[in-house]
This record gives sequence, C-alpha cells and structure tokens, in this order.
Amino acid sequence: MPLLPATVNDALRTARQHVHAAFAGTYDADAALQAACAVLDDALGVHADDTRLLTALGTVYCDRGQYAQASALLRRALAMGSDDRHAAFNLGVALLNLGRSSQARTAFNTAATMTASAHTWEAWFDPQAH
Repeated sequence: MPLLPATVNDALRTARQHVHAAFAGTYDADAALQAACAVLDDALGVHADDTRLLTALGTVYCDRGQYAQASALLRRALAMGSDDRHAAFNLGVALLNLGRSSQARTAFNTAATMTASAHTWEAWFDPQAH
C-alpha cells in the first residue's frame, strides 16, 4: 500500500507520474494505473470533497476502462462545483464509452466552455475508436 502523500498536490503529482509511466511503457500499465488509484483513494480518504482528487480518480478509472465508476466520480466533482475542463471532458469520454452519445456530446460541449486545471489531466481518448 502506498504511503499517503503529504498534500493533495503531492497525491495528484504522484498519481500523474504513475499514469505517465503507464502510457510511456516504462512500467506495467495495469500496475501503474492501480498504483495511481491507490494514491488517489488514500488521499480521498482524508480529503473526500476535493474535486481535483475526484477528477483525477475518475480520469484513472477512464484509463482503466471502468467507465461507470469514472462517470460517477466525475459527475460528483462537477456537482460539487468543479469548473475544471478535465472533469467535463473526461465525463464525456466515460459516457461515450458507456454508449450514451447524446449525454457525452453535452459533456464535451460543456468542457469546451471551461478552462483546464493544471492539477488534473485528460483521460486517454481515441475519438475514432473510443
């Protein structure tokens, strides 16, 4: 089990490093994404209402193909007032992969009106294959 990072920003930075390692091929992708989830889950245990952590964990769930879980977390972040483009865009990714195209389109349109947070990131998304 990973040690709890000192701050929310540390947790986000550590999780992002795991995600980058997964997609760079420098670490086993499943293990890296699981490590990112563990760091974010631990941080959410302390900071349950942090929309950045909810967005990041939703993003990692998208990257793991767990779209229903991703959708729930990203919807929660947005309902709690997140104005992060990544929350709305990644919700669109999750919804599209769940076969909810009209809801996904709405989320993508909402994302287009927002600014991305420097603390979160976009889920991997191939619009041709999604």
